[in-house]
Amino acid sequence: MKNQVEIILISKKRNFLKNFRFPLPVILISVGMLLFLTISAIALSVNSTHRTFVRIRRTKVERENRNLVTKLDSLSMSLKRARMLFDEHVGQDNRERTYWQMAHIHPDIWSMGIGGKQVERSPHIMNKNLERTINEIHESIDVLKGKYYLRQTSLREIQTQIEESEYLWSHMPSIHPVPGRRICSGYGYRVDPIAGDIRMHWGIDIGAPRGTIILATADGVVDFTGWVGGYGWTVVVDHGFGFKTAYAHCQRILVKRRELVKRGQAIARVGSTGRSISPHLHYEVRVSGMKINPYKYINTSSIIFD
Repeated sequence: MKNQVEIILISKKRNFLKNFRFPLPVILISVGMLLFLTISAIALSVNSTHRTFVRIRRTKVERENRNLVTKLDSLSMSLKRARMLFDEHVGQDNRERTYWQMAHIHPDIWSMGIGGKQVERSPHIMNKNLERTINEIHESIDVLKGKYYLRQTSLREIQTQIEESEYLWSHMPSIHPVPGRRICSGYGYRVDPIAGDIRMHWGIDIGAPRGTIILATADGVVDFTGWVGGYGWTVVVDHGFGFKTAYAHCQRILVKRRELVKRGQAIARVGSTGRSISPHLHYEVRVSGMKINPYKYINTSSIIFD
């Protein structure tokens, strides 16, 4: 018959012979359904395998994200602690500026780092918690960077102030010109030992044996050496900043005019030249031309007062 397919089954062992006849459309439909089922099974298998890989990958990414969030949280906490610890440096900076008589840096300036870089969030990659954590880290880093650079600037300013102060102190009269020797007569009005009347004594007299070394009381330049009337042989040292010191009644002068001298350097020897009745040093301190009580500019730890 037309449009039929005959299928013959033969088995020699069992002496079997069987034939089947099927309409061609039935065969075609059956083959089509078999192909469809086969392709569908393959597709389902591939899809299932793909979903399995995706699930495994997602699980791995989620685990890595959780680990990343944990590490970022730990880093954020460490940065916050670092910011708190840096506040101790801010306090130290204030103490240093107070000691050196410098104005404090305003707290608003210390907070100049607040702001931080904002991270552009991708909704498929980063959740809000992760975004917030990263932004906090950026903010903490910016704050620390700002404070670090400000502290560096402040330290340079403090160092400059220290150097200027040390320079000033080195040029400010402050030591005993004849260490260990007594003050025989102080600054102020007194009965003149020669004339017997009351006169202003513009310095202090320090008694010492003839030839005892006289020390410069600060760094400076020798402004004058020579004979000055009742002062006898005299040395005047210009220390700058308006300070000058005078050393009178010297037996011998050990420095020359315009010579640089350092605090504690020998500049003369005690004598009794000029208007004097016994060996001693007449010592004066002059500030901007005014003769000031030298007692204010002497370390009195080794002085004996009469």
